[in-house]
Amino acid sequence: MIINRDMLPTEDIIPISYMSGTGGNFLCHFIVSAKRNIQDIIELSKYGNSHDHGSKDIAGPPYGITMPDHVKIDFILNNEKSVKVEKPYYTNAHIVDVELINSAFKKSIRITYDPDDISDISAAYYGKFRVDVRKTKLSINHPANLEVTLLQSKFNEKFKKIENMPNVLFVSWKELFKENIDDLITKLSIFTDINAENFSKESLIHWRNKTQYCIDTFTET
Repeated sequence: MIINRDMLPTEDIIPISYMSGTGGNFLCHFIVSAKRNIQDIIELSKYGNSHDHGSKDIAGPPYGITMPDHVKIDFILNNEKSVKVEKPYYTNAHIVDVELINSAFKKSIRITYDPDDISDISAAYYGKFRVDVRKTKLSINHPANLEVTLLQSKFNEKFKKIENMPNVLFVSWKELFKENIDDLITKLSIFTDINAENFSKESLIHWRNKTQYCIDTFTET
């Protein structure tokens, strides 16, 4: 499917767009679990990724940040027909262009980050993806890893909060990883219309602790 610009944005899917390393898989799981009122603490990898056990309503596109955005959006729209859970459907994807997201989806969620977050998210990406998923142990200063840090810097301006865009919920890396949990849950609850009590604080704390362990481990190398 190629995105039809004459079609109205769908209300049935709410994608979470994010940069590699900023927690998009976990945030999707956090919301979907709340939607289904599942309070179980998420099972995470050694360094805190939720790729294997995270919940989503539609499979996320298996493409990195440099793949054209329309390919990722087409993947999501093509997979909607197989979904048999309650709407709206949540998924996550490395989609860069927020205007293109708005052309296909009536609402979306987007993780933002600041320049001073890049060292943390680079270390998080290295431990969670390079080590846990890819099973590689290249030095964190290896060119393949430094390339990801450069991409995080390159795309930083794209992952900024945009004022006067109420159909997009902007969640910062700091809100997800460090700041007040109740404030984050209230923000998500209002936007998604999911009861705040359904969100598992224990899962979020578990993910934060594992992520901090990952960052502490790999920023020292």
